[in-house]
Amino acid sequence: MLKKQYLAIASALVLTVGLLPSTTDAKVGSQNLKASYNNIKVLYNGSQVSTTIEPFIVNGTTYIPLRMMADVFNKNIAWNGTTYTINVSDKADTNYESQLAAKDAQIKTLQDKIDSLNAKIDDLNDELDDADKDNDDVDDDLADLEDYLNDEFSDYDDFEDLDFTVDGDEDEVEVEIAIDVEAYEDEYDDLSKSDLEDLVIDVVEAVWDEFGDDVDVKGTIVDSSDDDDEIYDFEGDPDDEAIYLDDKEIN
Repeated sequence: MLKKQYLAIASALVLTVGLLPSTTDAKVGSQNLKASYNNIKVLYNGSQVSTTIEPFIVNGTTYIPLRMMADVFNKNIAWNGTTYTINVSDKADTNYESQLAAKDAQIKTLQDKIDSLNAKIDDLNDELDDADKDNDDVDDDLADLEDYLNDEFSDYDDFEDLDFTVDGDEDEVEVEIAIDVEAYEDEYDDLSKSDLEDLVIDVVEAVWDEFGDDVDVKGTIVDSSDDDDEIYDFEGDPDDEAIYLDDKEIN
């Protein structure tokens, strides 16, 4: 009996709230309605939702406790008895907030890594730019050296129309000396080996003057009249400051 009275009171409260329209010209009143109870159950994702107030049906409409469903959907319910207002608001989801904080921390960590990698990329790009500038400077120095050798040594003692080609980098300079042997005819055999050694010594020392005495010098003397057939090779070794022509030290 007490249960039925309690349910009737709860029903009356629910129905009274249901009689309050949300318009500005709402009227306040009460009405006796017939509620049908049929052991109505509320399932959420297949599980029954427990409630102390049993759902009921009035004129074909099923009424369930608002607070029960608010708990299901993680909402706060506040009743203002002065203004007859039900306020529904979101509950703070501590699990969601902790997950969000963890995600934010992961994002920050990843962003820090990205920033660090971008900084390294910028440093590498700067190094590449510097290397390109250095390479450009070396190329310019090699071109200047080639012009200098052709100007200074094109006609060297009994040698005429020598052609110099220079290549390499800041650590090793390669020099090719082209001699048109055919143009000398029989006079080539009269050229002394000592004249050739003097030419090689002067060329290697000119390279060291331009690039420093710590650079390796590799060179060949070729016959331009015979498909650049190699006649001699020479080398300037900065470690012992020795100059070699065909593996023989000449300085």
